[in-house]
Amino acid sequence: MRTTRAPDPGHVRVRLDLAYDGAGFAGFARQPEQRTVQGEVEAALTAVLGQPAVTTAAGRTDRGVHALAQVVHLDLDPTVPRAGPLLAGRDLAALRDRLARLLDPSITLWQATRVGSGFDARFSAVARGYRYRLIDDLAACDPRRRGEQWVVGEPLALTAMRSAARHLLGEHDFAALCRAAPGRSTVRRLDEVALHRPGPGRLDVRLRGPAFCHQQVRSILGCLVEVGRGRRDPDWLREVLAGRDRSRAARVAPPHGLTLERVSYGRRWPGAPPRWVAT
Repeated sequence: MRTTRAPDPGHVRVRLDLAYDGAGFAGFARQPEQRTVQGEVEAALTAVLGQPAVTTAAGRTDRGVHALAQVVHLDLDPTVPRAGPLLAGRDLAALRDRLARLLDPSITLWQATRVGSGFDARFSAVARGYRYRLIDDLAACDPRRRGEQWVVGEPLALTAMRSAARHLLGEHDFAALCRAAPGRSTVRRLDEVALHRPGPGRLDVRLRGPAFCHQQVRSILGCLVEVGRGRRDPDWLREVLAGRDRSRAARVAPPHGLTLERVSYGRRWPGAPPRWVAT
């Protein structure tokens, strides 16, 4: 059973809401001798607060993946002289401003707030939403945004992709569509796969569910693009999913088209449809 770890007695739990351009990072999670988002944020926190900072995130994004709504929490000792004044209120605007001055411009700190000991950035989340941007007409490619979209360069059949996406809705073993970790289940529930064109030559794919396996979203996108190109039938994706064999799936989509767009901690997802959809 998953449990939320309470802070040490006397410590204060703080929530940080972040956005970042993942292009220059080796993913979110800290790694030795690698530049990561978590490493940069924790270094800035340590410098500002005068105490070691260890964060827990809503989700770990891969190398090159972006985020508009990453959430982390950490526990801090308010008796440390440098920390006390910054942690006095629930709206930690001064802490946010000091961190923002230290952080690289590729990381934006939206807000810092005090939260109760029962809040956990990872385990309290009830849904996570990702967006993947595709370009299937070179005339629609904005060179200023190449770092956040996959330029497929050939027309994609939206109807066929939507048909394929319907096979993914609900709870399944996604072993064929993720990088499995030893001892961890690959059973996940996918509540929404929405495909729409925000403009000519552009295709956005949004996915929503309680949690995702490593590379699950990018594996799904790789398969949907194969269907959209006409190389596979929509029912092929159902067979891949049922077979639980990753070697039968398409190559994973490149990371730079993917963005963690929202994390929800309420019972309802604001603006979300009340049922599973593939629209």
